Amino acid sequence: MKGLVTVTVITLLCGTVAFSGTLEFHAGAGPSAAALGSINAGIDVVNIITGDLNTDPRFDGEVPMLSHLGSGLAYSAGERYWITGNLALGGEVSYFKSASSTSGSYSTTGSSEVSNVAIDLQCQSVGVLIGGQFVFLDVGLRLAANLGVGYYYSGFNSSITFEMPSAYHPINIHLSSGDGHYNGSSLGIEGGVSLFFPLADWINVGAGLSYRSLTVQQLSDSDGTGFDFDGDGTTEVADFSGITVQFN
Repeated sequence: MKGLVTVTVITLLCGTVAFSGTLEFHAGAGPSAAALGSINAGIDVVNIITGDLNTDPRFDGEVPMLSHLGSGLAYSAGERYWITGNLALGGEVSYFKSASSTSGSYSTTGSSEVSNVAIDLQCQSVGVLIGGQFVFLDVGLRLAANLGVGYYYSGFNSSITFEMPSAYHPINIHLSSGDGHYNGSSLGIEGGVSLFFPLADWINVGAGLSYRSLTVQQLSDSDGTGFDFDGDGTTEVADFSGITVQFN
């Protein structure tokens, strides 16, 4: 956690520095959210089962609910070339990560059976974008519109142990046990607005709000097997679309 805070602070400090002249470096960090609807639907199913087990008097123990994936931190860094005083073109690299985990165990009353549950999920996406920024209001504070298109490489890591007590009624999902590493890629679009204040010719501070449209139709492992989190026979669609608030 200390390392993450350090990286965030360094990135924020770097984001305030711009090279004088027409070439500008920018960097920033801030909270971000991604939809990940298909995967979160599977998480809901898991929570229904663990919630039922948590209240079943036949079993002792509790497994906390698995939080939805999608909330995390986003980072970006890039350069802009100012063609005019109001229009700049450039590129940037962005990174987003989200994680969720839970663990616990159930002991069956009247027997020595112990069922362990441990689920650790992580997703991340790296994007390389090209685009532009247009300043449409300059009254000391500068308000600008941003638009970019790029290629995103996304990954999903899972570590799952989901043992069901033998006395529990049969269920129709079968989570893949063990460790899994899945990857996919897609084109995406990102756009939004930025508000910043030039403290000097070489230093700006501000913030931005942007929306990312990005859907990876299939995440696959090294053997080409698609990611099926809830074991229903349908591979998950990774919808990374969402909003980012960034300070730079």
